[in-house]
Amino acid sequence: MKIKLALLFIMAGFLTVISANGQEKTASCDTEELRGIVYKTVDGKDIKLDLFLPVRDGERLTGVPLLIWIDSGGYSSGNPGEDNGGKWRETGGVEKGFAVANVTHRGMNEGNVFPKQIEDVKAAVRFLRAHAAEYNLDPGKFAVMGGSSGGHLATFLGISDKYRLFDVGESLDQSSQVQCVIDVCGTTFMPLAFVNYGIPEVVDTIEKIGGLTVDRTKPIWEQPEAMATCMKYSVVTYVDADYSPTLIVQGALDPAIMPSQSFLFYEMLKKYGVRTELKFVEEGEHNVFLKMTREEMETLFYGFLGW
Repeated sequence: MKIKLALLFIMAGFLTVISANGQEKTASCDTEELRGIVYKTVDGKDIKLDLFLPVRDGERLTGVPLLIWIDSGGYSSGNPGEDNGGKWRETGGVEKGFAVANVTHRGMNEGNVFPKQIEDVKAAVRFLRAHAAEYNLDPGKFAVMGGSSGGHLATFLGISDKYRLFDVGESLDQSSQVQCVIDVCGTTFMPLAFVNYGIPEVVDTIEKIGGLTVDRTKPIWEQPEAMATCMKYSVVTYVDADYSPTLIVQGALDPAIMPSQSFLFYEMLKKYGVRTELKFVEEGEHNVFLKMTREEMETLFYGFLGW
């Protein structure tokens, strides 16, 4: 009898709880917030990130996977303290035992054109890997997610390290490739934005990204310089068998990013044998999150991660 009671106490010691629907899940973690961490300085300007770490009984968890949220809208990044980790935190990432980083970058609204934004987010990944021991992170389990321009930037973190593309600055001994990418309505094949020049705001944005001047009276494919720039900043140019596993979330009614871009990206990944999944949200527009419940997002994101 004493043995049975001892076993019961040991089992009770595992940090699990039973939810209202009878499913077993890991006990929720508390959050330690580290705000305004400077991960690089350019021309006297500090570029920052926020880090949210899981804590139990007053102690940081060790060896935890990191979920990176790219804070970006129209390539004009927000400020630490405003976004708070995006959908990773909204879906309970820290409570589940993950660390979450909210990464900003130099904004296009401040005159910064590509590839500065790509260089920044890659530098953030290298910084976080270089400081993995300090923050109790597992450097072999980094994932990234972003929506719209954040999704576009996220895709560049899946490119194989063997190319070392857009890696400049500090901690170059560290990898800037993550182990999982979640692209939500991000541009993946930029020339499609110029087909029929259908959405002037999108065309304007992409012109600004690359410092382009496009002749809108002619097809983009008849403008070699503009076409080359578009392909340089299209992730499909760099997909190979070593690209990171990728979940693509796309609104079927997205007026800004043609769903065919996401389908092309998905087919390219499949062609090279990369683990991938494409989720079309039937009623979703560009802000596809508005048509997804928290439960749907949790199941989709963490199910694909499998961590």
